[in-house]
Amino acid sequence: MSTPAAMGLALALLLACSGLGAQVRSPQAPELAQSLGCFACHALHGRGGRLAVPLDGIGARLTPEELRTAIAFPRRLHPRAKMPSYAYLPPVEQEVLAHFLESQK
Repeated sequence: MSTPAAMGLALALLLACSGLGAQVRSPQAPELAQSLGCFACHALHGRGGRLAVPLDGIGARLTPEELRTAIAFPRRLHPRAKMPSYAYLPPVEQEVLAHFLESQK
């Protein structure tokens, strides 16, 4: 059985841990895309590679779900794709990339 003191301590620990998570800097999409090498193959605003489809307008061409699939499992959308899977990325980074691509309309 829990005592009020134990419950208070548990609540304090939970609040302290959630406060730590808020201090973690979330990655910025252009920086993340650059560090992953996306622009070696894809162009955006006329800059970057020309081996793969440009990312200009990608948010208008693919649904949000298709973008998430393209990030994590590109061959599900395009079986001959040379793009690597980014399924290993933490979910927050996958979401940052997906939102960035969705905004490219």
